[in-house]
Amino acid sequence: MCKQLQRLRNLTILFLAIGALFVVSTLGYGAEYANPQLLADSKTISDSMGKPDRVILDTRDAKEYEEGHIPGAVNLGGMGAKVLRDATARAYTMVPKIEKILGDAGIGDDKHIILYGKAKETYENTVPFWILEYLGCNSSNLKCTVSYYDGGYERWAAEGGKSETQGTKLPAATFKAHVVASKLATTSEVLKVVKGKEHAVIVDARTPAEFGGTDIRALRGGHLKGAMNIPVQKSFDHKTYRMLPADEQAAVYKDVPKNKRVIAHCQTATRSTWTYLVLRLLGYRNVANWDDSWQVWGSNVNYPVEGEQWYNFVKVNNAIKAVDVLKKK
Repeated sequence: MCKQLQRLRNLTILFLAIGALFVVSTLGYGAEYANPQLLADSKTISDSMGKPDRVILDTRDAKEYEEGHIPGAVNLGGMGAKVLRDATARAYTMVPKIEKILGDAGIGDDKHIILYGKAKETYENTVPFWILEYLGCNSSNLKCTVSYYDGGYERWAAEGGKSETQGTKLPAATFKAHVVASKLATTSEVLKVVKGKEHAVIVDARTPAEFGGTDIRALRGGHLKGAMNIPVQKSFDHKTYRMLPADEQAAVYKDVPKNKRVIAHCQTATRSTWTYLVLRLLGYRNVANWDDSWQVWGSNVNYPVEGEQWYNFVKVNNAIKAVDVLKKK
């Protein structure tokens, strides 16, 4: 009897262990995140094909889309990061235009949208994610939800997913934004934070060289007073361009408090949309992307800069002349 009980216990332990392994292998690292629903996997995409309440959005360039894409996916006629926002008109000034672009593409405000792009275009792919959340997706304002397919088209192909070259055109839909203002940080808000009139944690997603002012991409280089420099390159795998496991991501952002408002920024607010998504996955509740970012701040002499370095026009012009001379030779 004792031996039979022992065997039964051993079998029970074995089945529990197998069950645990099955859960881990099925759910993957996304299950470890506080908000795993923000990430989609290949099964989610497969299950979404043909369902009228779901849209698979290919955020790559139109040519890449035409050469092959996930079956049933739609494209906006160009890279999503550029179609939904450009260098002179930031997202918050383009809401009516974005509503029309999405509606014309058949993306209604009652759909579940799954975004994917080209793996190497890591943070360009997350620009549409942040914009859609700013417009009201994943909030109580709209039925619209959005998730991000980590690893892009390359992951889909590597995992045996089929592709097609025939473009998909969905019937026109209505997308009426209900903007979540807290998802966007304005320059006026950032100025108040820097001056100590409002409280928030600023995460600078640029490189250490940009942060230190030696790599200048505006009129002035440097950084904001009190900003934390956490380069975006620390938060993804440089071979697959996939998200790091949740525990590693948490370690990267361990010094960022969860009980405060967090404002992410970079040079053009592109890299910082990746930071925004990572922080959302980790469970940060009050995260914003500063849409103006350093391209606006660094070029306005009225804004204070720590470690200020000015753009050396003479040095750059001489370098351009030297290159022209070499071309002529």
